[in-house]
Amino acid sequence: MNTKSTSRPSVPVLITWDVDPDPWMPFDRRQKALWVTLDMCQRYSIPATFYFTAQPAHEYAEDFMKMRALGHEIGCHGFTHGDEENYNRMPEGLQRDYICRATDALLSVLDEPVRSFRSPRVKTSSQTLKLLAEQGYWSDSSVCSQRMDLVSSNLINFGWLGAPRRPYYPHQSSAFRRGNVPILEIPVSALIAPFISSMLYAAGLSSMKRFFRILYAEARRTGKPIVYLAHPIEFAPMGKGKALEPLQRKYFSPSYIRANGLRLRNLLKSDRHRHLAHTEELLAYMASFPDVVFMTASDYTKKSVMIADGNTMEANDQTTGFHRHVLDFDAGESRPDAASQFDLSG
Repeated sequence: MNTKSTSRPSVPVLITWDVDPDPWMPFDRRQKALWVTLDMCQRYSIPATFYFTAQPAHEYAEDFMKMRALGHEIGCHGFTHGDEENYNRMPEGLQRDYICRATDALLSVLDEPVRSFRSPRVKTSSQTLKLLAEQGYWSDSSVCSQRMDLVSSNLINFGWLGAPRRPYYPHQSSAFRRGNVPILEIPVSALIAPFISSMLYAAGLSSMKRFFRILYAEARRTGKPIVYLAHPIEFAPMGKGKALEPLQRKYFSPSYIRANGLRLRNLLKSDRHRHLAHTEELLAYMASFPDVVFMTASDYTKKSVMIADGNTMEANDQTTGFHRHVLDFDAGESRPDAASQFDLSG
C-alpha cells in the first residue's frame, strides 16, 4: 500500500471472500485454498473479510484463530447456502430461523459476535436486513448497485439498478432504498459489470485494471469504498484426473436458474493457476495506488459511523442507538491507518 497523502482523503478498499460449503470438494483442498488466499493477502498487507457459511464453519475452527491474529474478519454467509436459502423469497419465519441458527453457530466457534453478513448468492430483502439488525449485525454486503450481467445468480435484479452506490441504511420496505434500518448496507462495486472474480476471469486482467481505475476515480470524488468479491475455492486444486462437473438438464430449469443463475458461469472456474496469478496481480495493482487503505467490513462500518454520527447523517433514535452501539464496541481498536474521510451522504 502506498503512503497516503495528508492532504487527500483515503480510498477505502474492502477485499471480501465468500467461503461456500462446496461439499463436492474434500475439506483438505478447500482448506489449502483458504491458506493460499491468506498468504496472498498477507503479502500485500490486506486485512480482508471472509464470509463463512455457518453450518460447516466448525471445520475451520483452528484457521479462525490464525485469521483473526492476522487482522482478518470472520463474517456470516448464511446457514447452509442451499437452494432453499434465497433471502429474496424465503418466508419471514424461515429467514429468522436460518439467520439465528447461522449466528449462533458462528458464535459457538468464534466465542464472539459476528458483525458482518453477506447472503448466499447475494439475494436479500428488506425483511432480511431488519432481521440482521435485530441479531446485532452492523453491516450487510448483499446489494450490487447498478449491476446487470449474466454471471449473476440474480440475472437482472431491478432493485440493484436503482440502489444507492454509496453505503446506506436501508428502508423499512426496500433493501434498495435509503431509510433508517440500523444496519449499514455496503454495496459490492459494479458499473453494469460487477467488480468480482468471475469478471476478472471472463474479461481479463487488463480490463479489470481499467475497471479499478474508474472505481478509484469515483472513490476519490465521492468517498465511496471499493468492494471486491471473490472465493478462495477458485484456487483449490481439482485433484488428479478431476474434471469439471458436466452440464445437466436441471441447470436450465427456471427454478434452478432463479436460485443459482446460469450454470455456464461455472465454466469460468477451470484454471486455478491462471486465476491465482491474475488475482494476485490485481491485488498488487490496487495496493500500488496512492491513498488506498485496505480494511475489513467492520472496520469500515466503525469508521463510517464515527463520521456519520457527528457529521453527515441524519438519524432517528433507533439509528442513533446503532451508532452508539458501534462506537462503544472496541472503539479504540480501529486500524490506525483506516480512512478518516468517508462521505455516506447523497
